[in-house]
Amino acid sequence: MRTESTMNCGNDLLVNFPTSRRQGQIFTVESTPSISTSEEQTNIPLSPSPPVKKKVKFSEVADMTHVDFPSSSELRQRWYTADDKTRFKRILARDVRRMISIVSSTPGECLSTEVLEACVGIEIFLSRDLAQRTREKRARHMIGVLNESGRQRRSERSDDERLSRISEKTSRWARDRAFELAVGYWELFREMAE
Repeated sequence: MRTESTMNCGNDLLVNFPTSRRQGQIFTVESTPSISTSEEQTNIPLSPSPPVKKKVKFSEVADMTHVDFPSSSELRQRWYTADDKTRFKRILARDVRRMISIVSSTPGECLSTEVLEACVGIEIFLSRDLAQRTREKRARHMIGVLNESGRQRRSERSDDERLSRISEKTSRWARDRAFELAVGYWELFREMAE
């Protein structure tokens, strides 16, 4: 379902992706028959908008309520158990094996919408190399953030802005990848609909 903010962007994406890292480029979205626009094309400039300073403020005083620790049966009802997590991993592995088999044996132009939709979210698992590179990048991200946090703790100086910048820098690859995947899926689904 498209929201007002996504409809005003001049595109058909379900999510309004930030465009600040695509400096100087123009992304052209062709209108489709299902969308009524007065122009044949809508050009979306991908130049950065002025940076928005994000601030989080914490109160000097916090109200706390004591809650008794839940019983084992209450915990089992509220949270996933180890068995649940094991089952989820088995289901994921089964789905990945099935999709690898389908995708590797079917020419790209013959993949159905249902197959493509089934791949959403498990793309990194469809290639061992991509899965390994993703694990390495995630590890570098965690190490970068934890190293900076440790450095700040040792120096007894807290710099939330610096920690935020490091986290943003070391996770930029994930945001870029998500943006590219979303655009790629959008283009594929649009082509299939035509």
